[in-house]
Amino acid sequence: MAFTQTDPGRLTQEELIEYVRMLISSGKAEEGNPITNPIALKYLKTLEKDVNELENTQVHIRHDEKNRQLIEADRVRDRALSVFRRLMQVYELSEDNTPEAVAYEYLNELWTRKYDSLPFLSLMVETEGIDDMLFDLSADRYSRHLETLKLKEAVKKIKVANDAFKALCGDHPQKQTMKPTYDARALRIELTETVKLYVNYVKAVAETSDSEGLQQLYKSIVATSTHFDELLAARHAGKQMKTTAG
Repeated sequence: MAFTQTDPGRLTQEELIEYVRMLISSGKAEEGNPITNPIALKYLKTLEKDVNELENTQVHIRHDEKNRQLIEADRVRDRALSVFRRLMQVYELSEDNTPEAVAYEYLNELWTRKYDSLPFLSLMVETEGIDDMLFDLSADRYSRHLETLKLKEAVKKIKVANDAFKALCGDHPQKQTMKPTYDARALRIELTETVKLYVNYVKAVAETSDSEGLQQLYKSIVATSTHFDELLAARHAGKQMKTTAG
């Protein structure tokens, strides 16, 4: 059975939570043909645990001023990283063998090899990654290329933003609940990956075995994904209509 699978990585946090809740409900709804596959059951249990944790994290973030400050500080440093990358890419088409072309080649190789994923990592891993990047860029082999491309000010802004984030983290109460209280990004990454693994596993087993339970479960996933995509399309169309009317 072919269908366009909903991509959880493209959903907002609220949409992801809603989609996972629907997947869990569709898995539990098969009362006439209950799921007995232990792996599918474990995926569903993990999804329920992870979505509950992410939802609880959102509640904490909305009601905690320090968490709001941390999320805003993270946005600032993500913007600084984006500006640095875009300013670097201006020199991508520099004439061969010019100082600008050589500088771009060195800096772009470092970025794509080690730091391209920085804005998508968990908050604390990103913090450490930025520190590593700043250390690398301080070495002469890269520092002189920053000078050539006039990127030192952009790098300075990344450092300032990362230091500001670390200062806020240093003020945060050090207790067991610290990570799930504010690092919703790490939880979202984990939940997104689990959704993909769950859907792909059920699809593979349904298409290669005689398990009626898994085949029915996969049909439920297809129906749920189709319904959810239709809901998103309707909401998007509604927003467009309101914007046009306004």
